[in-house]
Amino acid sequence: MTEVRRAAEQAAAYWNAPGTVREFRSLPVQPYLTELLAGIPVTGPALDLGCGGGRNTIALLDRGFDVVAVDLHHSMVEATRARTAGYPPGRIRVVQGAAHAVPADDGHFALVVCYGVLHNAVDRAQWNAAVRDIGRVLRPGGLLALNSFTADFLDPRLRPGTEEGQYVLPDGVPMTLLPGTEILDAFAAAGLRPEGTTHTYRRELDVGPRAVLRCTLRRAED
Repeated sequence: MTEVRRAAEQAAAYWNAPGTVREFRSLPVQPYLTELLAGIPVTGPALDLGCGGGRNTIALLDRGFDVVAVDLHHSMVEATRARTAGYPPGRIRVVQGAAHAVPADDGHFALVVCYGVLHNAVDRAQWNAAVRDIGRVLRPGGLLALNSFTADFLDPRLRPGTEEGQYVLPDGVPMTLLPGTEILDAFAAAGLRPEGTTHTYRRELDVGPRAVLRCTLRRAED
């Protein structure tokens, strides 16, 4: 079994666990997403990338977006399907898929919400592929709402992985953590640049302290 395959199976065991699914299905939408959605027009469909239990999917639907919700883990997909069952079927599609291989056509979305997802890439190659694919599915002039852990502060319980930017959690699952400036540079290379305020802060979680980058980026017009 390859290292990437082993890491994927370890991560899946966590994200598909009933307790994890219950926790994420019960989470409310973050106020900063509600504020962002209130200030942007509905000009096309939205992608909830890494939908988890569906909290952001609900916020997008209630704002008026037609939504494609994608998650790598089948139990989260089922949780989001259950949470959005009351909406018209033509407005919501929930599918299993990866951030580094988004199941959507080029330039399809006016808005992509990617909260708490990018750092879960198991290595830099997967992380780079996710950045490129987000740029691919976002239409010119479209917006990306991004929230990701960074390497600007590192929990001492994390140990370095086998390559630059890779860190391993105490349970053996790898993640990719990069400096915030490097994250923004990678998106700039994909044609997306920050719009408005870029927020960086440290957040205390039950799994340990994490540095966070939160911002909105716009894809350049062709």
